[in-house]
This record gives sequence, structure tokens and C-alpha cells, in this order.
Amino acid sequence: MSASELVYFAMTFAVVTLAVRYIGPFIGRPRTPWRGAVTFGLVIAVIGWAIGA
Repeated sequence: MSASELVYFAMTFAVVTLAVRYIGPFIGRPRTPWRGAVTFGLVIAVIGWAIGA
């Protein structure tokens, strides 16, 4: 994994994790626990990395 891929992975992970954690109340759902948000962020970041690699 090159440096640019690592930056892309980290930024995707951070953005998706925070979005999943905090967007729930805006759409009428309860706030997602950190464990679920981090897991989902990791899955999406890995998929993005696999597509881009």
C-alpha cells in the first residue's frame, strides 16, 4: 500500500465512520454506537481500497 493509498484509506475510514455515527439523528434514527460505526467505516474503506488498487 503506497502513501497515497494509505491517505485515501484513512480519510475514507474517518469520513464514513463519523458520518455513520452522527447522521442517524438527522434522519430520525438513534445514534449508531461507536463499534458499529467503526466496523462499517472499515468495511467501506477496504472496499474502496480494493476497487482503487
